[in-house]
Amino acid sequence: MVESKPFEILLAEDNPQDAELVRMALKEHRVDCALRVIPDGAQAITFLDTLDANPKSPALDLLLVDMNLPKRSGEDILKRLRSTEHYARTPVIVMSGLPAEAVEEKATRHAATVYFKKPLTLDEFMQLGSIVRNVLERKTRGAA
Repeated sequence: MVESKPFEILLAEDNPQDAELVRMALKEHRVDCALRVIPDGAQAITFLDTLDANPKSPALDLLLVDMNLPKRSGEDILKRLRSTEHYARTPVIVMSGLPAEAVEEKATRHAATVYFKKPLTLDEFMQLGSIVRNVLERKTRGAA
């Protein structure tokens, strides 16, 4: 039996409550992952640059990004991710509380895998765990 290691997920999110809801959703849907939360766009871009420059870094399996972040936007993070040598094809789930039309166009332009509108209820937010699981399963099947 092959031992699987946890998925590496980067969450760029400045709202601590939303970051905790993401953790809860992943746990509820039993997504085995190491979740790194970075609270602003500039730090997320620096992290991606560092990761891309070091081939011994753990592989980034998924980026969850809020489009409305301090210092640099989610769109800036997507542009940087797509320009990296090692992570340009990393799946991305874009999250936002902004009106869908404004965000979906930017998300699509930068090849985001899924657009997730931040919901108003806890039950709706927990659905994010299922979305993450599906994206990671597709990624794993594609790599097999």
